[in-house]
Amino acid sequence: MRSRVEMMDNWLRTPDGFKDYLPGEYYFKRQIEDSFESVFHSYGYSSVSTPALEYTEVFTDKGSVDPAQIYRLLDRDGDMLALRADVTPPVARIVAMNYSDDEMPIRFCYVQNVYRRGPSYQGRQREITQAGIELIGAPGDDADAETLAVAIDALRSAGLGDFRVDVGHACFLQGVLEESGLDPRVGAALHSRVIDRDFVAAERIGRENDVPENVRRVLSELPFFSGSADMLEEALSGTEGEKSRAALVNLKNIHSALVDYGFEKYVSFDLSMAGNMDYYTGIIFRGYTSGMGFSILDGGRYDGLLGRFGLPRPSVGFIIKVHNVAGALGKLNGRKNSPGADLLVAWDAAGRANALAEAARLRASGQSVAASFIGTDIDANIEFARGRGIKNICCFEGADRRMFRVEDEN
Repeated sequence: MRSRVEMMDNWLRTPDGFKDYLPGEYYFKRQIEDSFESVFHSYGYSSVSTPALEYTEVFTDKGSVDPAQIYRLLDRDGDMLALRADVTPPVARIVAMNYSDDEMPIRFCYVQNVYRRGPSYQGRQREITQAGIELIGAPGDDADAETLAVAIDALRSAGLGDFRVDVGHACFLQGVLEESGLDPRVGAALHSRVIDRDFVAAERIGRENDVPENVRRVLSELPFFSGSADMLEEALSGTEGEKSRAALVNLKNIHSALVDYGFEKYVSFDLSMAGNMDYYTGIIFRGYTSGMGFSILDGGRYDGLLGRFGLPRPSVGFIIKVHNVAGALGKLNGRKNSPGADLLVAWDAAGRANALAEAARLRASGQSVAASFIGTDIDANIEFARGRGIKNICCFEGADRRMFRVEDEN
């Protein structure tokens, strides 16, 4: 429990996991967000916005976020509300409420904050900006490939070059486990260990529960089922189950489409990726870049989600973690400053009307103009402008107008 002194200091700090963005950092973040949204729009996606507060039912039993991470509160009528913990379920609600089959496929995009309770150590945020897309009503390989292409193009647009997207498939391991005839509880335990990438524990569960040899072989080889599209061919030659083979064919077809997009170099395949069985129904992918310990991109196919809102439709999408991308770019390019105004305008008492008229004219033409409020002392105004990244000064003394370039003044 915090001491009384610590509680009194709360007005000088933010809660754990929340942060302020000062001008340079905020400008940098907005540049990244704008670049993402520009790419989304270029592929035909339309921006939507969802409320910060939803009824808890929007997130309950939807599988996209751990219920323990949801911030909950009661409204004055006694209804349980939740701070937006994910954007995908609210988008699914929007589609179920407002759209019909005649309007499919629907392409939505967004840049929104989500709020999740959880550890804030190691820089983990509880207020997280996500940029993402949802492609609803479009099944098949080409829809999967478009989603990956948009994600890759968006990361490139922000200035990232050194990144990779690992692509797996929820149905590969599911197929192996289902066709083995295992007790569902054993299968779920194996699946959970693979999600945690604890392959040693998965093999142990296999030995202790008399798991069929073919399943044990797949579990032992899972860590090596990663790499280029050639690995998919090798895995296909050694896979017999219909569901698992269909997953591999889906991945092969996605790779072929990515070659046509020209983005295949950014992608590797990893059959050990296993998403939440109650959520992911097809491809799963995560993006990584050097210097970041967390993924910068998460996505996949979730054909079952819309059905939980009463409108079963195929769906695929992703989110980019803006904070993580900004951190990666900051390490590459250093700290960014927000741009200064185009012009600093200064005046004496007799020149104010002329100065304000000039400022209004320039603002109307699209320029940014800041007022100095320190009179017409040129040295003082030059110092003021330099400290704020302003390159030009316009000084009015009565009707007399003088212009200065800050870099020309010593």
